[in-house]
Amino acid sequence: MKIFGSEIKREDLLKKIGDISQLGGIKCYEFTDGLSKGIRAVDMKSPCGLDMTVLLDRAMDISHLSYKSIPINWRSATRETSPTFYESRGLEWLRTFYGGLFTTCGLTYMGAPGVDNGEELGLHGRISNLSAENVWADGRWEDDSYTMFVRGKVREAKVFGDKLQLERKITTWMDIPKVVVEDIVENIGSEQSPLMILYHVNIGYPVLDSTSELLEAKAKVVPRDEEAKKGFSKFSEFSEPICGFKEQCYFHNIEADKEGNSNIAIVNPEFDKGKGIGIWLKFNKKNLPYLVQWKQMGEGEYVCGIEPVNSLVRGRRVEREKGTLKFIEPGEKISYRLEFNILTSNEDIEKFKIKYC
Repeated sequence: MKIFGSEIKREDLLKKIGDISQLGGIKCYEFTDGLSKGIRAVDMKSPCGLDMTVLLDRAMDISHLSYKSIPINWRSATRETSPTFYESRGLEWLRTFYGGLFTTCGLTYMGAPGVDNGEELGLHGRISNLSAENVWADGRWEDDSYTMFVRGKVREAKVFGDKLQLERKITTWMDIPKVVVEDIVENIGSEQSPLMILYHVNIGYPVLDSTSELLEAKAKVVPRDEEAKKGFSKFSEFSEPICGFKEQCYFHNIEADKEGNSNIAIVNPEFDKGKGIGIWLKFNKKNLPYLVQWKQMGEGEYVCGIEPVNSLVRGRRVEREKGTLKFIEPGEKISYRLEFNILTSNEDIEKFKIKYC
């Protein structure tokens, strides 16, 4: 593999180090202070510059991702917050929304709060505040490349109600600035269940700045509401932070590539005196047919969400009425895959443009 600019074989590398942890690897630990006390976490670090934190007690979501100390995602003022403080009603989900590279929303409902079939539903569901079990974090050699992964299961279940299980695997590499998330949702109950899932990907400064732009393959883009219509002509552009900015959301239907994936990126060509930086998200269109763009240019809340979804975010009742609500049958398993690639320079950004835009 390529380490510090040079190709080196496994056998030669192992002669120069006492343990792989000299270069990077996996660290398991627990938060001990404040509202994050008790959260189990896994850090994964590589010599190629990738550094991330996976929260085992928050559905194995990724609360932090950086590349060579450059933060990729936005983080909110709540920071990592224990699921103990989760509040399910209305918009109170936001009290434990730390942002992060992504927060999983679902599994039986997500999107706007409301009432569906007599059940009161809050914003974005419960899954992101549930703990993983059967966790395995490890690394292994694959020929001359070293792979790191963490996997586990998260169960969202209710007596006399829906019973779904999320099995997640997150993989990264010592020599490639890439993260792959592979999920399998299974209905472990005996009745059909609604299935709503959204990956709340949150890109922040400095990838997001007034010099940044959103790039994607050919797509049909629709504003969610009147507020979004005001900024529709510039949905792919960004500004300096604006006091009192009201969020704008857009629904994207992105054309799939030959492998069946949708591709989208947020890039900042002017970063570091024109060196450039960006992140490219690839996801399977078959089971994640849409993407929601959450554009929030507020002060402190300065973030752009690029959020793959299996239905839109108008609330479960509305999706049911419009015939867009998805279901999962007893024993059925549905797979989802997300791939995050760091665009490390303007050269990488141009390659993305040529291939997908």
